[in-house]
Amino acid sequence: MRVAMMLYAGFQLLEVSGPMDVFHQANRLYGGVLYEAHLIGPSPGPVFSSNGTAVGTTECLFDTRPPFDIVVVPGSPVVGSAREHRKLVDWLSDAGPRTHRLACISNGAFLLARAGLADRRWLTTHWRDADRLAAEYPLVHVMSNPGCLKDGNLYSSGGASAGIHLALSLVREDLGEHAAGTIATALLTPPAGSAKRARNN
Repeated sequence: MRVAMMLYAGFQLLEVSGPMDVFHQANRLYGGVLYEAHLIGPSPGPVFSSNGTAVGTTECLFDTRPPFDIVVVPGSPVVGSAREHRKLVDWLSDAGPRTHRLACISNGAFLLARAGLADRRWLTTHWRDADRLAAEYPLVHVMSNPGCLKDGNLYSSGGASAGIHLALSLVREDLGEHAAGTIATALLTPPAGSAKRARNN
């Protein structure tokens, strides 16, 4: 399956690395490349995340070969105006309808909404951005409570940690509950309060 991870200036690094780790672990369990990762940026070369880390692209927007099986759009700490990331939004508008499964993490929801891919569909985002998303895109049904939400082939999550669970839900559909549970055990920390107190010698 071809997975497109969309990169743009100021994206949240954890919202890319978390899902990518899930897909990598799934490949290890599968014993082959089930999820073929494509890191897609606006132009060739590195794209700088919000914390200054540069991530190299494997291809740029208009050199891609849609359709993709999965497209993932991460969020950013700052959600700008509708004029930002116009090339990415145009690409999503064109490629999105041909994509088997669309996913966004936190306020990456704004980019899908700008592309017209969430009209009359349910979408979640980070709780701080939910009111603004609903106000700017009244055709989108915004739900701010769930960590992850699925509406048909549209998947969304409320934040970076929920983005890992979103990727796990995609893997669960493909490989089953046992595989998703194995990956979750490998990547996620135990629930809060389960750590043992260290003893002094």
